[in-house]
Amino acid sequence: MKTIINKLSSINHPLMALTQLSIFCILLIVASYIRSSNITYFFLAWNLFLAWVPLFFAKIWTYRLQVKQLRKWKSIGMFCLWLLFFPNSPYIITDLVHLNTRFNPSIWSDTLLLFSCAFTGLIVGLYSLHVVHKVLERYFSFIKTWLIIITSLILTGFGIYLGRVQRWNSWDLFINPFNLIHDVFIQLSNPQAIKMTIGFSALLFIAYYMLKSITSYERTHK
Repeated sequence: MKTIINKLSSINHPLMALTQLSIFCILLIVASYIRSSNITYFFLAWNLFLAWVPLFFAKIWTYRLQVKQLRKWKSIGMFCLWLLFFPNSPYIITDLVHLNTRFNPSIWSDTLLLFSCAFTGLIVGLYSLHVVHKVLERYFSFIKTWLIIITSLILTGFGIYLGRVQRWNSWDLFINPFNLIHDVFIQLSNPQAIKMTIGFSALLFIAYYMLKSITSYERTHK
């Protein structure tokens, strides 16, 4: 445990950098409230919290694998939990819709706030995807692992649509499963759902592939 704490306290650790990014976003939210006395952007703090949830599950999964060998069904359960909440990370990108460009004297402050939160959510999500990718490599071949990753990104794109347009939440699978599943089947043939799914899954794949390419290049050219 002491070793883990020492690693996390390193300024170069990804979690430390992501924590600093999140704190910066919270400070921007507070500054927005101080400037306008308006809680309009307080929802971003909650969305940032949700963006961290899949990373939490990914790290718990990794830690438990390091401590002891998990049964296959437990690993499947951890993956499903991660995948269920993973769309919450890149979902914050869609919060850019809240940017009011008409008669808004604080448009640049609002732009900085919304972009910072969207960027943080995306990076947190990509890092959690990277963590899960490394775990999957223990169980599957290179091709099968990438097929799972790509499928996950497609489902994530659809999940972002369900969250932004249909206003479903990850936890609705537990508290309102039948209506959610019913709506999912309806939306499968919705042109807007298909477009958003393709668009966001493509964006996430390109962003993740770029991240993997950079880290791979750095490792091979040290």
